[in-house]
Amino acid sequence: MEPTSFITEAKIYFIWGGFVQLFWSVVAAPFLYLITLCVSTKSFSSLLRAYIVFNVFLLLWGCLGSYIFRSIAFGKLYVSVDRMVDWYAFLPFGQWVLDHGLGEWRGYLISGTNLSQVQNLWFAVALPVWLLAIVSTRLTLRCLQKIT
Repeated sequence: MEPTSFITEAKIYFIWGGFVQLFWSVVAAPFLYLITLCVSTKSFSSLLRAYIVFNVFLLLWGCLGSYIFRSIAFGKLYVSVDRMVDWYAFLPFGQWVLDHGLGEWRGYLISGTNLSQVQNLWFAVALPVWLLAIVSTRLTLRCLQKIT
């Protein structure tokens, strides 16, 4: 498989991955807000700011995670036909990546690779992405709190 350009992959991830993340973060927000009301005394505006900052960092670190995952796995462990975004930090790799195709063409696992191996790789990349997004959010909010 041809090497992937980080710039090209980043553009695709920011546009398509950003749209998908925006959609799911809007869908999840009311439920997360209700849960947060039970465990936090912070104001709505501070919770909203934290949620937005976290999602921005999840998108940024997710872009890097997607590139790392695809560099390691695409063409070596699996091939997908629709190469828009195969890796999301919030959606585990699954058969959906391989089954989604264009017309009659479908993705496939390569030479003895099983789905759990690719899912373990997804987890190995997703865990640091989430940790980096959480730490980045906390540091940013701490800095913003000192400024205001």
